Amino acid sequence: MKEHSKFFLNSLDDTEKFAKKITKIINNGVCICLNGKLGIGKTTLVKFILKNYLCKKINVSSPTFSLVNLYETNNLRIWHYDLYRLKNKSEIYNLDIELALRDCTIIEWPEIIEDILPNDRINIYFVEINKTKIEISVRSNKKVKL
Repeated sequence: MKEHSKFFLNSLDDTEKFAKKITKIINNGVCICLNGKLGIGKTTLVKFILKNYLCKKINVSSPTFSLVNLYETNNLRIWHYDLYRLKNKSEIYNLDIELALRDCTIIEWPEIIEDILPNDRINIYFVEINKTKIEISVRSNKKVKL
């Protein structure tokens, strides 16, 4: 997987600006995987992506317990998965992953199902530099302009 870009997030405003860049690539067949430690800001990024894509403030909750939340627009469905609690990768098939991958998917904690995800997915890695600074690396096999 080649790296396309790096970003640094120092605030929620920076996270929202980054989300606006991601919003531009949201479409059917896009799979975005969010990697990073617990509490680093993955769900916050998803909230901003959905807010910007839908052009309105909506209630976006973490699917930590439900494992998946579905957001529907007139022309696109966005599946938000949080696989932190998934115990066995075969459980993902009970959560309609085959259907979701035709739409837009955003997956937190994708490691457990990495071998069934498309090769042209977009991987976003969160690394804490210090208490107030997060480094974001975006990697993909497909051409992504951010």
